[in-house]
Amino acid sequence: MAVLVFGAWAIYIIICAVLFVFSIIFTNYYQDKHDSERLATVVAICSLALCLSTVALFPVDIFLVSSTVDLHTGLKHEWATKEVVEGIVHNLKFVYYGSYGLIAIFCAFIIPFAYFYFEELEEEQTNSQRVMAALKYTGFFVAFVLICLLFGFVLRPTEKAPIDLDFFKKLLSSSLGENSISFVISILMVLGMVVFICYTAPGLSLLPIGMIKGTSKINSVSNSELSSLLKVNREKQRIINAKYSDPTKTMSRKDAKQFEILRNEEKVLLRQLRIATESRSQFWNKIMFVLRPFELIIGFMLTILTAVIFMSIFLTCIDKVKNSICGKECGYIINHPDIFNPLNFIFLKASKYFPIDYFFMVLLILYFFISTVYGVISLGIRFFWVHLYRFRKSSTPPQGLLFGAILFMLSLLALNYTLTMVVVPQYAQFGSQKYCNNTINGDRNCTEYPQLIVPCDVTAPTDICTPTVISTFIHRITLNAPFFGVIFYYAHWGFLGVALLGFMYAMIRSPNNALYDDLDDDIGEEEQGLLANIGRRNRGAIGIDD
Repeated sequence: MAVLVFGAWAIYIIICAVLFVFSIIFTNYYQDKHDSERLATVVAICSLALCLSTVALFPVDIFLVSSTVDLHTGLKHEWATKEVVEGIVHNLKFVYYGSYGLIAIFCAFIIPFAYFYFEELEEEQTNSQRVMAALKYTGFFVAFVLICLLFGFVLRPTEKAPIDLDFFKKLLSSSLGENSISFVISILMVLGMVVFICYTAPGLSLLPIGMIKGTSKINSVSNSELSSLLKVNREKQRIINAKYSDPTKTMSRKDAKQFEILRNEEKVLLRQLRIATESRSQFWNKIMFVLRPFELIIGFMLTILTAVIFMSIFLTCIDKVKNSICGKECGYIINHPDIFNPLNFIFLKASKYFPIDYFFMVLLILYFFISTVYGVISLGIRFFWVHLYRFRKSSTPPQGLLFGAILFMLSLLALNYTLTMVVVPQYAQFGSQKYCNNTINGDRNCTEYPQLIVPCDVTAPTDICTPTVISTFIHRITLNAPFFGVIFYYAHWGFLGVALLGFMYAMIRSPNNALYDDLDDDIGEEEQGLLANIGRRNRGAIGIDD
């Protein structure tokens, strides 16, 4: 037993170390090399590593509670005494609450402080003045969290919901401290659901379809077009220079302005041609060309996975509204899934062959995270229609990096609820645990009736089936404040709608152009506008149709 628990935590620590290294690489890959802030970089790395580590605890949670039950007998292992199980749950709870507390601190204090600290750099203030100004603006976020904590203290469970099951009765006996932390995290989860709908949902559609369509590569036509535009530009400059070959003749204001415009266009065209030539010869692009068949296969596989996720969420939402214990009065909680859920079924079957289920869960979490990143890159960081920051390779400003970090943190918080209550509800709540549903002389015995060894759910005996800590945490949120459950329920309908719209858009949009994607990362908005003017003005001159 000790070896089992120690091994699980050792693997988790190794995973956290790998995730920290990944966070460093990820942040350095996207941050602006010319306009970076050390504090913003460190905060972005730590916040991303923290949230990924919290979500990575999810499979460890499932594995530890699952290991306490013997799947062949449907009973607890001899070593899994009440004290041992409580110790495992206590340790998991300690790590979860510590991680969630740190996430709240990062969202409410550290990230806003780092953001405003960088903003004050333009004011030419001393370091102490910058710190004080940043603290002043950060006070609003701290006050918001303190108000949420107070609400958590005074909040009491609803009396209307039927909670006769022992599983739910235990959840209502939590301390005021747990209620307060739960309330703060639930507020952050609601904000995370907004991110989940706006970025993760379209990302799940855009990412696999984008991989199938691939990237429009740079070809000889692109280079010849650039060369032709450059030739036309230089010919126009030569004509203007020829008009003023006499040194005594002064260039008119109109021709001087036109000549200056042509010189600027020439610089941009030369830069564009250089980037195109370098991109054609880059080693990475050659590797991607060789790996294109694998990218296509992975794209098809991810499309199927997205469709399965979509169906699982849709069917669970239907199940919740049809078979909930008490509907919206208890946040659409269900005893056990009554409608077939494909992902839940797959994980329950895979749980017989550990660690396949553990490996699949890690991949599923990573897929949601990568989809969120892809959504942020595709849509940009914006407030409604106002574009705030572009999240691009080696060109994301420190403010954009911090905004991205908080978006990823909030989306991963929402992912905790989605995985536990919607995507794989039965597996996420009890893992591979099974219990013997046959009693002989007051003792459970399924030796002669193996078919009566059934998967655990909330109706199962609590002395055998131990729920995961994350499911207990989320059920506590839903029971103490059912309106959060209602919000989360309808948010997933919004998620399905946005994912469907994203899929339709991904199907009709043309493949990305590698040249212009590189240019978007490497040139400013002013130069991009200049390039557009060049194209409109000169396409007709070189015989290129729009």
